[in-house]
Amino acid sequence: MTQLMTAGPAFKKAFFDGITALHAANAVQVSYGHPGMHQADEMIAFLDLSGTAEVATISPRRQMDETLELIVTVSVWYGGGESDLDAATRAYELLAGVENFARVTDTAIGGTVRHCFMTSHTSPGQTPAEFLADGRLMEVSAVFTARARITS
Repeated sequence: MTQLMTAGPAFKKAFFDGITALHAANAVQVSYGHPGMHQADEMIAFLDLSGTAEVATISPRRQMDETLELIVTVSVWYGGGESDLDAATRAYELLAGVENFARVTDTAIGGTVRHCFMTSHTSPGQTPAEFLADGRLMEVSAVFTARARITS
């Protein structure tokens, strides 16, 4: 039997599952990876996952401490909207829900990691010029950093 070599896939899936459940009763589309051709006006996408590991203990168990980084992108589209501020406000509200889930509601993300925090975020802060005639689009990408112990 192959032993676990990274907590990454389980972490991403558990985080995705938790946010999917959080938005089960509303119109926010939550996607594992690219949302595909159907895109709702409000989306949360779990995208790039990366990890690094370092030796945790020198022992027969050969434990590693893994640092995982997951990019979560929130996208809000207001068709016919006239304000980037409205779209940005909603995008950051959705991101705040994801951040609160990781920091308060399920700090170990389904038991897959020791802890998880939002460590950075970025947004272009304006609708791309090609969309201005049709509405307002605001995207915010955040990095969620988690720590896990890999054991044999």
